[in-house]
Amino acid sequence: MAKFATYYLKYNHEFAPHDWEDRQKHLAALFAEDSNIVFGEGTPTEAQQAQGLPYNRVFEHRVYHLKCNPDIILVQIANSIDVPLENNFEQTVVKNEPSLFVIIDNRQGVRTIAIQNRRKAFSAPKRVADILAEKISNTLSNNYCYSLQILPDYYPKDLFKAWEEQQRNAQAMQFPSTYEMSDEEILRKVQMLKTEGKEYFDDSLVPSLLAMSTEAKKAKYKQKYRVMPEDKKTALYVDKTTVYMRNLLTLARATDEPVEIVTYGGTTFRCFVESDEDNTDKIVHHSFDDHLLEMLFKGKRADGQKAEPEDIDKAEGKVVEMLNDMKHLSEDVEAEENVA
Repeated sequence: MAKFATYYLKYNHEFAPHDWEDRQKHLAALFAEDSNIVFGEGTPTEAQQAQGLPYNRVFEHRVYHLKCNPDIILVQIANSIDVPLENNFEQTVVKNEPSLFVIIDNRQGVRTIAIQNRRKAFSAPKRVADILAEKISNTLSNNYCYSLQILPDYYPKDLFKAWEEQQRNAQAMQFPSTYEMSDEEILRKVQMLKTEGKEYFDDSLVPSLLAMSTEAKKAKYKQKYRVMPEDKKTALYVDKTTVYMRNLLTLARATDEPVEIVTYGGTTFRCFVESDEDNTDKIVHHSFDDHLLEMLFKGKRADGQKAEPEDIDKAEGKVVEMLNDMKHLSEDVEAEENVA
């Protein structure tokens, strides 16, 4: 399963932009064909300039538009890495081009970009976001006099700060019940937390919770532990004392999984137990089967057989489902906000 970090587009209204109302059409045009835009970095050599290459290092990419909604654009982009090898005592360099997937949700009013977190290809989703944003923004600025940013959808803050702010409105909290990490990895993290003396630490129920998680996976259940007051009229106040809550907090911290605070107004705050502002990868993540994305590009299933129309429809449906779950609506900087 691939992990996708959630980013979003923000269009910046500059002085006298051309066709500002058509900005989403302009973005779509850049990804209409593979050759419409080139991503890369570095100043090209004279030989590269003669070939018409705008960069010293070009990141090859290919594009797929969902048949069910062409405004949803899949991009597979590859890094360009020189790998030194020694063959028969001779040093040689070979090209390695590991890739990852980017999903651009360009539906009307939607600004979501999902970037696969695959360190083998790029060090972090932020690096991919910066590569895309620089080229796209420069192109739009040159052609239409407005710019664009690709920004991360961070979890707001650590859980306790958000909980204290929202506790009078907090109706419930939801903890994950299945985890990407193995039980052994989780228990090692739990032991590390034990040495740190966290005030919420309690591992007395963790083995039982992990056993429940294992059984849930076997039965193919996806659920969450929902915690709410027995009296529905009572707010869910900050609790670091009860055995049940402390164990849930300890497990969420050990697995680096977010906890959801649900308010009476229906707003959901997704937070880590403790924030790490320096970690730019710690942004909203969603799991997705990257074999399905590969199938959309290649037309073949993971078993090598030809993908049938129903396979394509199912895969595209799952892409739309993930994007609807992470949907980020318009946050453009409109003209009137820039008038001095």
